[in-house]
Amino acid sequence: MQELWLTLEDGSSWKGWGEPPVEGVEGEVVFTTAAGGYPQALSDPSYCGQMVLFAFPPAGIYGVDLDALESSRPWATAALVGSLERAPGRNVTQLAPWLAASGVPLVAGMDTRGLVRHLRSRGTLRGRLAKEVGSPALPVSQDAVRRVSPARVTVEGSGSRRVGVLDCGVKEGILRHLRQEGWTVVRFPSATPPEEILSWGGAGLILSNGPGDPLLWSRETATVRHLLGRIPIFGICLGCQILARACGGNTEKLPFGHRGVNQPVVDLSTGRGFVTSQNHGYAVNEASLTDTELAVTFRHLGDGSVEGLRHRRVAAEGVQFHPEASPGPRDALFLLDRFLASLSGENGHA
Repeated sequence: MQELWLTLEDGSSWKGWGEPPVEGVEGEVVFTTAAGGYPQALSDPSYCGQMVLFAFPPAGIYGVDLDALESSRPWATAALVGSLERAPGRNVTQLAPWLAASGVPLVAGMDTRGLVRHLRSRGTLRGRLAKEVGSPALPVSQDAVRRVSPARVTVEGSGSRRVGVLDCGVKEGILRHLRQEGWTVVRFPSATPPEEILSWGGAGLILSNGPGDPLLWSRETATVRHLLGRIPIFGICLGCQILARACGGNTEKLPFGHRGVNQPVVDLSTGRGFVTSQNHGYAVNEASLTDTELAVTFRHLGDGSVEGLRHRRVAAEGVQFHPEASPGPRDALFLLDRFLASLSGENGHA
C-alpha cells in the first residue's frame, strides 16, 4: 500500500493509504453514519458516482457476504475508511479483494472524524484520488442515471401475485423482501413507457431508489405522471422524489444528505417515531407542495425535511427512507407490507 491523497473541490487535501487508483478516480464525497452494513452500502446503486466515507472508522471487520449484497457489484467509486480490519476465520470474501476486483479503490488511514466534520461544515464536495496532492478539474458526471438501470424487463420469483418495480437502481433488499412475501416481481428499465408497464398487469408499481439529482430523471417523472390514478404507486427514496415531481412538486439538494441506519423520523398522523435506514442527498421542497395534491406524512427529526408523502386523491405514496431495512432497523417495514397488503385487498397495520 502507498500514500494516496484525496483532493476536494474546495482545495483541501486528505491523506490515506491504499493501492494506486486508476488515474482520475473521482466522485461526490459523502459519508454514512452506519456502524455496520459496509458491503451493502458499497453495493447500493444509489452510491453510483460517489466516494463513500465511513464515519464509523473500522471497516472489513466481518468481511463481505456475497449473498447479502444490494447488487452484484460495488457501485461506489471509492471506499474511504479510518482503519481496515480483516475477518479472521470467516468463510467470507475480504473487503479489499472484493473492491479491487471491480477496480474500486479502498483508502485506509483517513482522518474520518476530521473529514466528516469538514463535510458537515461545508456541505457535500466532489473529490479526486491521486498519488499526490493536486488541483483537479472536477466535472459533474451524469452517467449514473442510466448505468444503474437494467437494459430489459426481467421477471423474478414465482408468486401468484405480480408487482412491478420501476428500476432506477433498485436495492436487492427490496426485491428480496417482495419475493419472500410471495410476489412475482417485474423489473422495468427506468425508461419503460407507461403503457408497457400497464400491459404486464401488475397489481401495483414500486418506484425504486437510485442515484443522483431527481431533476435528471425527467423521463421517469413523466412516466409516473401518466400512471397516476391508473395503478397504485409506492416510491422509495429517489422514487419518492420522482413521485413528488410528477405531482408538481420540486426537490432540493441537502447540505450533506442523510446516509446511515440511524436516521430518526416521525409519523405526522400518530406522532410515533421511527429509526430508519437512509441514503439520499436530495429532498422534496415542502413549500413547493402547496398547490399539489400531496400531503406530508413523515418528517426528519434532525433537520425537519420531508420524509414521506401521500396523494390525497389517488393511490400513490412515498417515503424518503428505506422501509425494507437492508441494512438497518425494521421499524418502518410495515409501510411496505401495508402497501403490498392493499394490493391484495388485505388490511395492513403497524
